[in-house]
Amino acid sequence: MRFSTLLITFLITLSVSAQSSYDESPNRYRFKYKSELYKGTRLQITSQLRKLKNDSKFTNIPEEIEQELHSLFIATKKQPIPKYYKKRAYIFLDALYAYEDFANIYENALYQVVRKVKKDMYVVDFKFERQFTKAKVALDRYMKEDYSDIERFDQLKKELIDSQTKLASHRWMKGKFENYDTIEIVKHPDELMGAFKKSAAVHVYRLYNDNNIAAIKPYLENQIIDFYYKKSLPEINPESFDLQYITKI
Repeated sequence: MRFSTLLITFLITLSVSAQSSYDESPNRYRFKYKSELYKGTRLQITSQLRKLKNDSKFTNIPEEIEQELHSLFIATKKQPIPKYYKKRAYIFLDALYAYEDFANIYENALYQVVRKVKKDMYVVDFKFERQFTKAKVALDRYMKEDYSDIERFDQLKKELIDSQTKLASHRWMKGKFENYDTIEIVKHPDELMGAFKKSAAVHVYRLYNDNNIAAIKPYLENQIIDFYYKKSLPEINPESFDLQYITKI
């Protein structure tokens, strides 16, 4: 009985010793980042890093940022010296999780901007309609007179076309933003919001890295209005809309 106990103890000790030697092998690495343990051969850990890099939360990264992260990943993958491999892995993981932190800040800021723009759409709707009706009345009155001043006529006509286009574009944009009810529109955006989110991300990422967080929302507000306005132009018919506030012009 005693011999059996000693034998079992010996085998357990031998197994632990073998495992320890295995883990400490120069061909195997072991380190921890945040709550994740990375251990195994360089190939195995690289596979772990690749899986993390390809996780859904890191998809749709702007190309410029994606290239930067990919370069850091490749530098890690190709480093054969264990202590330098670990350093490279830490640098890569720092950059990857920094992007995740940025993405959270970016999405929250973008959603706040979307909510503000959506609210402002209702506020300025009357303003744009009033600008259009004033421009139309001014041109109609001038045309009833002797409009020999061609320069004046062209100016009034341009003001009418501009105000008409702005109103039609605004109504198109307003229709889009009316459907943006929750933060899901920036986390899982439609095609239009997704295109904007990707186009603005690189500049916002630079602001984030420069610790210029306060500049993010003003930048996004200006850019999203300009982006949607330009997208509206091929879609609208400036002569086809209903007046919602002013019935007589």
